[in-house]
Amino acid sequence: MKKLRLLFYYTTTGIALGFLINMLLFFSVAYEMMVGLGLVMYIFTAFGAMVALSKQRLDWKYSFFIIEGLAVFLALVTGRLQQFLYITKETLVITTPVSQVRPYFLAFVIVVNLVNIYIIMTLKKYQKEYTKEERKALKESELKLKDLREEIDASELEQIKKKRKLGRIIALAGIGIFMICYFTIDSLHTGLNEAFATISRLDTQIVIEYLRSFGKLAVVVSFTLMVLQSIAAPIPAFLITLSNAAIFGWWQGAILSWSSAMAGAALCFFIARVLGRDAVEKLTSKGAMESVDVFFEKYGKFAILICRLLPFVSFDFVSYAAGLTNMRFWAFFIATGLGQLPATIVYSYVGGTLTGGAQKLFVGLLTLFALSIMIGIAKKVYNDKQNAKKTIDKAS
Repeated sequence: MKKLRLLFYYTTTGIALGFLINMLLFFSVAYEMMVGLGLVMYIFTAFGAMVALSKQRLDWKYSFFIIEGLAVFLALVTGRLQQFLYITKETLVITTPVSQVRPYFLAFVIVVNLVNIYIIMTLKKYQKEYTKEERKALKESELKLKDLREEIDASELEQIKKKRKLGRIIALAGIGIFMICYFTIDSLHTGLNEAFATISRLDTQIVIEYLRSFGKLAVVVSFTLMVLQSIAAPIPAFLITLSNAAIFGWWQGAILSWSSAMAGAALCFFIARVLGRDAVEKLTSKGAMESVDVFFEKYGKFAILICRLLPFVSFDFVSYAAGLTNMRFWAFFIATGLGQLPATIVYSYVGGTLTGGAQKLFVGLLTLFALSIMIGIAKKVYNDKQNAKKTIDKAS
């Protein structure tokens, strides 16, 4: 019974999240055409079910109502309440008129809300609720960075600081030179603006035509675009990967995409390492950064793998985050190379051989696979915390 409750609650939460994401997609025709409303619903419904299967208790107990409320609020503000019915029709492949779908949709929403309200109201019967003191004890029992990493002596620490100071000077000088060139050289200014505008349209065919316009220099332009988008553009790199495969062939495109993405990842890591750590600690706290350190120390390689597999994640975020921690560069670089190689090959093959709906379906399946890996890591983190809770329960 407990598992069925979890399955129902988290699966319906996944459905609500699917509706919310689809409502956001309506703001961008490019994203909507690229992904497909039904595919989004299938992915997030499956994601919710996998969360339920991986968990032993109901955390985030108001998540369904918060997500549902956000979706409804967004629909009301934009006047798109009717779109819920269109999303349902496309997901279930229904050909009947919208007016006939409405009563069944409303009945489904009412039943789901009533059941989830009941699940929340009877939650204490099925799982223990922790007091503020118990949660504090759990927090204190969590692994600290010093439990995972060997101590370094003062001389090594001083040497590391000197290297980072030199790197900071080099990075600032490089950024300064680039900014001067960008604002003083008209051709560079115009060319970069056009490149980012092209990628921002999120249309693979437009990116392909843009790269082909450079002729033999397309390789250099593609490499540069991949590095630049890693540094400054929160745009999924798979657009360039698919374009490279279409232009140069899938295996040549894979080599180009992999090598340029590696260069971009290394540069992001370096920029964050030499510029960001001190600033972030001042803006947040050393305790907050230590929590991030612990996560990357334990799960960093897997997190990198997940984010590279997910087609909608900008990989530069992970590179910057890793650079802000004390994660070693070569550990990051090797994990990045191994993690992104299979995904780059697969995306290149998809870009070079599949088109249209088949391509979208394949990307969706890869997304679902990546989400399943994410669930596996979440379950491991959850199990670590549960072991700590059991220790506290026995002590008390």
